[in-house]
Amino acid sequence: MNKRTKIVVLHMKEVIYTGIFIFLGIVLIVLLAMMFWPGREMSGSASQPEQTKGADTNTEAMEEAAAYLPGIYTASLELNGSTMEMQIIIESGGISNVSFTYMDDAIQTMYPLFEPVLESIASQLQEGVALEDVTYEDSQKYTATVLIEALEEVLESARQ
Repeated sequence: MNKRTKIVVLHMKEVIYTGIFIFLGIVLIVLLAMMFWPGREMSGSASQPEQTKGADTNTEAMEEAAAYLPGIYTASLELNGSTMEMQIIIESGGISNVSFTYMDDAIQTMYPLFEPVLESIASQLQEGVALEDVTYEDSQKYTATVLIEALEEVLESARQ
């Protein structure tokens, strides 16, 4: 075998570029892990006012929930000739689920915020927040208003 010494020439510029790319790769991986780590909750100024309401909101919501008859209620909404159907499940403890059972593809395409806004409203209602106290972002004002009005109509028919 030939045991010659091999000489490798590294240019300092290439070493610096390689180090920078490795550093950026590590930072990207850490940021992605932080963003998509399961169980991580967002904490910000929007959630702080809800936490300060405390027991008053929960007791009002429990009293309001007792005013509804348990059952499954549906509402149909029509937007630009396309229909969607929303289902509300009320149990003895209050509203347990709010979801879309049917949504036309045209509505999903033209109004992509309907599903995430309904999920946000549903999670607040399941936590015991009264329908009047449901919060939403300013960018979701129109969508949330349409959904809350439909929910009010359905809940009016569910009152005892």
